[in-house]
Amino acid sequence: MKRILYTLSVLVAGGLAALILLGLFIDEVSYTATARVNAPIEAAWQTFMDGERMREWMPGFERIEHLSGEPMTAGATYRLYFENGDLLTETITEIVPHQEYSFDMETNLFTGQTSVTFEDMGRFIRMQQTSSFRGSTFVWRALLPVLKPLIQRQQMAAMDRLADLIEQSPTHPDAADS
Repeated sequence: MKRILYTLSVLVAGGLAALILLGLFIDEVSYTATARVNAPIEAAWQTFMDGERMREWMPGFERIEHLSGEPMTAGATYRLYFENGDLLTETITEIVPHQEYSFDMETNLFTGQTSVTFEDMGRFIRMQQTSSFRGSTFVWRALLPVLKPLIQRQQMAAMDRLADLIEQSPTHPDAADS
């Protein structure tokens, strides 16, 4: 029994040491999530930008509130509210209709940047979200690299839901046929 407790305490200590090293040496975590959409780029952009439809594809999203700046222009700031009580402050850094929506984000746990791009590939649209973020505390800087695969899977699922929503949208020319 003592040997099991000793082994367990060594494993826990090793895990904590690994988290401390992660927090010291990994300053930022990045990921990319991509989805393919069979729709005109205008339909993809319109659905993505529709704040009323965000809860249909963004996990846990409740509502968005405009805080400052000219709405939907660089410098405009918004607060996003989520079901679990999380808040995210988003400040638009670049907006190019039908091409790119980029923003800085801040929560109690992390800060970062995200860019969502729309590219017409001929037979389909590629939507790509690239995000990088940094934990706001040492503990979160240590945890984010461990959580990165989970976060990326969640964002890939959100992008896939968005693609499905775009393809089913009334603005999609084939939606009436389905």
